[in-house]
Amino acid sequence: MTEQQSAAPDARLAPPAALEALTTDIGGVLESMEQVSDYLERVVHAVRRHVPGCEEVGVTVLSAGRPHTAAYTTVQTLEIDAVQYALDDGPCLDSARNRRENRVDDLVVVDHRWPEFAKECRAEGMRSLLALPLLSGEECVGAINLYAWAPNAFGDFDAALVRMAAARCADAIVAVSTLDGVRRLAGQLEQAMASRAVIEQAKGVIMAMRGVPEHEAFEVLRKTSQDRNVKVRELAHQIITGVVSRGEPGRA
Repeated sequence: MTEQQSAAPDARLAPPAALEALTTDIGGVLESMEQVSDYLERVVHAVRRHVPGCEEVGVTVLSAGRPHTAAYTTVQTLEIDAVQYALDDGPCLDSARNRRENRVDDLVVVDHRWPEFAKECRAEGMRSLLALPLLSGEECVGAINLYAWAPNAFGDFDAALVRMAAARCADAIVAVSTLDGVRRLAGQLEQAMASRAVIEQAKGVIMAMRGVPEHEAFEVLRKTSQDRNVKVRELAHQIITGVVSRGEPGRA
């Protein structure tokens, strides 16, 4: 079991408070393509914070039928997504392509819908999954994917909560892609994922300095970026290049 899997869960809010908090966290209007990546990043971390039992979250966006992981909470999310992309099959791809919700309560119990995917994920310790399509009107642009290491992690209220987040994501993506074009959106997301390496390095620095798991390291980055009014990517670059003082981020 990894450090992320064994880490104590965040304090969770009661359902009405969780709905209000998530709605607040993912609110706002996007004005340009450049804002999409940062917005989706905000969404995945907000969903993880406010959905009880959720360990990892990712957003898959389809461009010309090809899936891209547009935002994720940790690299473990990328690894799970990569299994589906390699197999060209799985609950998240099915959700994105066929516009349906998929919930897997326990992958230890053989799921005959996606046996190869289930086998690979069982080996990684993943037990539960919730995938919802990103629907905006008649368009489906991808899926939002929640993962958990415990069985039966997601219930009906969780699905309702994530459904609201999925609709917000879809509306944002469709709005900016209508203005700037789907091809530019795909290119922007790929460029953002390439630049994500600097954030991963900065998280590693914080993890080593503080002895905290990956999720907490990102929260330090996020809060410090808000406090200093600096984008997360810019702050991450400052950390790994030594621009930020030797004092720990968030404690300067």
